[in-house]
Amino acid sequence: MSYKMIKIYLGLVICLIFTGCQQQKSDFQSQIDIHDYTGYIEFGTPVQTKGEGILVNGNIVTIHSGGTYALAGKSMDGQVIVDAGDQPVELVFAGIDLTCQNNSPILINSAQAVTLTTKEETQNKLKDTKNYLLNNVGATAVIYSQCDLTLKGTGLLEIEARYQNGIETKGNMIIESGRYIIDAVYNGCVSLNQMILQKADYSIQSDDTAIKGKTVLVQDGTFLLESKKTALEAETIDITQGMWTVESQQNGFIAKELLTIRDGTYLFDSKKRCMEANDLAIYQGAFTLNSEETGISVNDHLAVYGGTLRIDNSQTGLMAHSLDVNDGTLNIMSTVDGIHIIKKNEQVGNLMIQSGNIIIDAGSIGFNIDGSMKMQGGTVYLNGPTHSQSQALVCTQAYEINGGILCALDLSGPIQLPIKESEQAGLLVTLGKSFAAGTSIMIKDSNDHNIFEYTSLKSFQTMMISTIKLSLEDTYSIYINNQLYGEITLYTAYSPIRY
Repeated sequence: MSYKMIKIYLGLVICLIFTGCQQQKSDFQSQIDIHDYTGYIEFGTPVQTKGEGILVNGNIVTIHSGGTYALAGKSMDGQVIVDAGDQPVELVFAGIDLTCQNNSPILINSAQAVTLTTKEETQNKLKDTKNYLLNNVGATAVIYSQCDLTLKGTGLLEIEARYQNGIETKGNMIIESGRYIIDAVYNGCVSLNQMILQKADYSIQSDDTAIKGKTVLVQDGTFLLESKKTALEAETIDITQGMWTVESQQNGFIAKELLTIRDGTYLFDSKKRCMEANDLAIYQGAFTLNSEETGISVNDHLAVYGGTLRIDNSQTGLMAHSLDVNDGTLNIMSTVDGIHIIKKNEQVGNLMIQSGNIIIDAGSIGFNIDGSMKMQGGTVYLNGPTHSQSQALVCTQAYEINGGILCALDLSGPIQLPIKESEQAGLLVTLGKSFAAGTSIMIKDSNDHNIFEYTSLKSFQTMMISTIKLSLEDTYSIYINNQLYGEITLYTAYSPIRY
């Protein structure tokens, strides 16, 4: 080959290399405007970077200065390390697919704070493997941070954690927006301090806990949480609203101290407990709970101020030391107890009903109260057991009714009566035979006015009915399935009648 031909050949090769580099650069620039960033990193063979504050060692890229950095490209064994001292850093995921074989794909050793942003209309994936080698900071997550961490954006971030956790920070975590799909062999999202979850789309599968923090504040969002142990766990949980679907092989929400729910829509399917807390306050919301053990378990105080709570399946629907029902609707189906008020440190519990609606369909006891009960208003319908070993209402201490409507139905009878000091009268009636579920009950006064009506959910023979519309010395007619069954004159506050 002549010298002239060699020069032509080398020129063509250089031109092809330059053209290829230009094409790669053009492809990357088509996704982002590099002028908006301090620097950019594109994984490939080799890793391409531009801007200051970036060090490259093979497929390991270290950012050691503050600023905004765009990330794109694909690597089956790469890593981004943030070591920026006390400077803030933002990483913009602009179509990155990054796997790290023996460490965290995103490892944040130091920064004032780090923001992770998914660029609009981009799909981003981060993954680690089982071949993790613990480094000197003990990283245990796909995204592991020593400082405060904020996640936001309008793109998709998919995380596959094959070692332990999906996202973990030793600081605070805020998720402002975005779409997140996390599949973790341990925990999905972990913060050792405060975690704030805002309006984002969360789909988290975990072999342990989906979301875990010291304090978790949820302001909005759409949540699909599937866990083998617990869906959401913290010392304190405060949920403003959101749409929740929770499937857990053990527990749904666990708050070691206080769980507060202000609004939202919740669908639980749990093997053990749907919600567990030391104290729980529900202000509004629509809840559907299914549990093989207990729907809601509260160690101390539960207060319901509104909302609609359905426990469609459970052994015990609701268990607490103290329960205040101030408004809302509780519809509970259980194979054992509907509501169980328990002792705490040898102190008896209490049930206070101010307002609201309670409907119980219990296999054993509707209200099982180890303590006292006071009813000031609202409506309560207890559809008790269909066997003779239990009653619709059991209260270890005397209870009183000073307002509202109480209807207790069971087969065993007689149903426990309130104290004589109760301001409201009632009827205790044992019918001559049992009646099937779906039987209508109606009571009319002497003027043929309908003062009570209900259709039973279970078979019954004994019924206790208390309403403010009952008066002493008046006579009332009892209708069963719209047929006159008999008449009662109310001589005392609770007149036991047996047919």
